[in-house]
Amino acid sequence: MMQNTYQELWEKTKNCLADDLGESTFDNTFAKVKEVIKFQNNIIYVLVPDNYTQVRINHMYIEKINEILNTFTTQKLKFKFVCQNEIKKEETPITSNNRLYLNHLNENHSFESFVVGESNNFAYRICLNVAEQPGFIGNPLYIFGGVGLGKTHLMQAIGNYILDKDLNKKVLYVQANDFIVDYSKSTQTGNMDSFNEKYGDLDCFLVDDIQMLDVGTKSQQEFFKLFNDLINRKKQIVITSDKPANQLKGIMERLTSRFSQGMTVDIKKPDLEQRVNILKRKSLELTPKIIPDDVLYFIAQNFTDNIRELEGALNRVIGHSDVCNYNDITLEKAKDALEALLAYKKNNHYDESNSYDALLSIIADFYGITVSDILSTKRKQNYVLPRHIAMYILKQNFNYPYAKIGVILGNRDHTTIMNGCNKIEDEIKQNKELKMAVDTILKKVNK
Repeated sequence: MMQNTYQELWEKTKNCLADDLGESTFDNTFAKVKEVIKFQNNIIYVLVPDNYTQVRINHMYIEKINEILNTFTTQKLKFKFVCQNEIKKEETPITSNNRLYLNHLNENHSFESFVVGESNNFAYRICLNVAEQPGFIGNPLYIFGGVGLGKTHLMQAIGNYILDKDLNKKVLYVQANDFIVDYSKSTQTGNMDSFNEKYGDLDCFLVDDIQMLDVGTKSQQEFFKLFNDLINRKKQIVITSDKPANQLKGIMERLTSRFSQGMTVDIKKPDLEQRVNILKRKSLELTPKIIPDDVLYFIAQNFTDNIRELEGALNRVIGHSDVCNYNDITLEKAKDALEALLAYKKNNHYDESNSYDALLSIIADFYGITVSDILSTKRKQNYVLPRHIAMYILKQNFNYPYAKIGVILGNRDHTTIMNGCNKIEDEIKQNKELKMAVDTILKKVNK
C-alpha cells in the first residue's frame, strides 16, 4: 500500500466523520488536520496543528475515527495524531520507505507481530520494558540464541517502538559486519565524516550478530569507544549473538565484559503450540486460503528447529497449492508438497549446524529478508541476489547436485540453478563487496 493510499484512507475517514459530526463541529477540530506523514507498524500518522487539537481528538474522537477506518480496509490499521513539534523542522514528511532506509528497520518487526510462547516469553517482556524506558532498564541488552528464533525481530521491535513514541529519536540497526565495512571504508578513504554522521549522536543502537566483530582490533576499538559513549549518555544499546557473551571468541575481553554488565536474555527453540501459532499468523500473511489445523500441526511436528524453517515449509505448501491450482489444502496434499524436504531430512540425519536450512536462515538474516522470500518466485533484486548466493554455496560448499539444489530452493529447474551458480562465481571475482558478503555468510555457517 503506497503513501497516497494512506492519505486516501484519511480523506475517506474524514468525510464520514464530517457527516456524523455535522459541519460546524467537524470544522472546529478537523479543518486543519489534513496530512498523513508516515505509516509504520499498521499505524497511520496524521499531522495536527497543535497540542490542543491532538488532545481533543485523542479524548473525544479517536475510537470513532478508527472504527470508521476499519470499514474501508481489511488490514488492522489505526490512526495516530502527532504535532509538528514532534518532527524535526528540517525534515520532510516521513514515509515508511525512507524511514526503513534511514534506520535499516523492518517495520513489520513489532511487538504486536511477535508470537510469544514459553521459549521466548521472558525475552519478550524484557525487550518491551527496555523499549518503554530506553537507556535505563537493561543497558546494554544482550539477546542470544540459535538461528531463526526471533532475536532480530525482538531487537527491531524495540527500535520501532521507540520511534513510534518519538519521531525524532535517532535509531540505527546494523549487523556487526556492516559496522566493520563502514569503519574500513572510512579509514581507507581518510574521511570519517560519513561514519561519524551515521553512528554519531544515536539514541538507540541495535547491533545484530556481534560475534562477527571478531575481525581485526581497530574496528573493535572503535566500537568500544562508541559503546562507552552511548552508555555514558544513557543511550540504549541492544546486541544479539548466537552465544553468551562469555563464550565469544576473538573479541576483546573489555568488550565482552561490558556486554555482560547490563541485561542478558536467551531465546530457545519454540515448542509445538508456539510453532503452530506462528504458522497460523504467517499463513494469514501469505495466502487467503484456509489452512486446516491438521496441516499446521503436521508442519510444526516435522520442522522443529527454528522459525525460518517453519516459514519455509509453510511457503512450500502454499506454493505447491498455487502451482497445482487447488484451493483446498489438505493434509495429504501438504505431505506431497513436503515429501522431498522430509525425505532429505530423514536420510541426512538433519542437524541444524550443517544443514541447508541453517544456511538459508543465515542468508535471509544477512540480507534482511525471509527464507520464504528466497524460496519464492519473486524477481526483485533484493531477493534474486540472496537466492543466487544460496545456489552458489549449496553447490560449492555443500557439493549438492544441481537437481537437489533445485528441490531445496522451491523446485527450480537444474539449468536455473546452474546459471545462478555461474553468475555468482563470475561476479565474485570482480566484486569485492559480494566476495566479502559470501565469506561472511560462510563464516557464520562454519561457526
